[in-house]
Amino acid sequence: RKSAESHTAAEEMAGKRGASSAAGGIPTKKEKTSSDPFLNVFDQLVDDVLGELDEDIPEEAKAYVKRMCVYTCKGGKMTRGLTVGMTLEAMMEHKGKEVTDKLTMQGQVVGWGIEWLQACFLVLDDIMDDSITRRGQPCWYKNKEVGKMAINDGLILESCIYILLKKHCREHKEYAALIDIFHQVATQTEMGQLLDMTTESPEGKLDFTRFTMKRYKSIVKFKTAFYSFYLPVASGLILAGVNEDAAFKETRDITLAMGEYFQIQDDVLDCYADPETLGKIGTDIQDKKCSWLCVKALETATPAQMKVLEGNYGQWDDKKVANIKKLYAEMKLKEQFEKYEEESYQSIKKMIANAKHVPKGVFEQFLAKIYKRKY
Repeated sequence: RKSAESHTAAEEMAGKRGASSAAGGIPTKKEKTSSDPFLNVFDQLVDDVLGELDEDIPEEAKAYVKRMCVYTCKGGKMTRGLTVGMTLEAMMEHKGKEVTDKLTMQGQVVGWGIEWLQACFLVLDDIMDDSITRRGQPCWYKNKEVGKMAINDGLILESCIYILLKKHCREHKEYAALIDIFHQVATQTEMGQLLDMTTESPEGKLDFTRFTMKRYKSIVKFKTAFYSFYLPVASGLILAGVNEDAAFKETRDITLAMGEYFQIQDDVLDCYADPETLGKIGTDIQDKKCSWLCVKALETATPAQMKVLEGNYGQWDDKKVANIKKLYAEMKLKEQFEKYEEESYQSIKKMIANAKHVPKGVFEQFLAKIYKRKY
């Protein structure tokens, strides 16, 4: 397929101008109250990572790692990271126990660990998808001094997680469980990425027989839901000393439902949202993605509509992308999403209302952050 390098500079800037706040880079006044303590430990954690590197690592390499961490880990909405501390506090209050300063710091470290994991996945995903912008700035690999080095950088970002967990959490009685859940969720996410990348045939040709709702939901569950929704809540529960299977099953059921809703939203935003608001230029159509919109189109496409899909989907051609979007409009897929969104929201609310093992507020706050989001 055509490389993203062929896109114009104007296109690259489309997702950049004014996006730092819209893409979550600048919290609102209300958000600052909860996110400032979390943000304030970031620089210390970067210094902790650098301080744990072998003394023989030259200063220029350490400076590169520092720049990479700042560039790739900051600038998002931090919902995943903040949810860890929120879950920890809610669960400790539920148990009638105090959250010590040390435990608060451990919650921040684990939260930033998830943000580092997210950075690792995004750096590598952007390379695989030929993406242009991320969080309102050029993707890390698009920096001319980075390029393919970003593949190794993704591995370094993941290693930072375990450096930080060891430094700050090894005395916690559930340290082993924290390490285990990060490894488990990383593996699940990597398998989800594999499913996502292999919706093409082995020869790299578009294969719509693989674009089924069953496969789509598997991709969503493994690639997005586990690390974005289950991991933040489950790791907060682990820090709070929760070890009952029922609490983790309840958390898994509710957060995976949220993750599915979130990713379907993401697919719709990729197609329809303004790049300045979204903070990136959507390329799911060009990248032959097994997206919710395409799967829904395939479910009811007439022979004529199938010809449009087969002749235009998965190509780096603006006219062909426009043809797909026109087809989506004719099939009223955006309206179908709006109906799905409300049904999904009500279903998740019902699941939360029936929660018995985890404070309902944990899930309610998480859901409120994603319901009808615009970016």
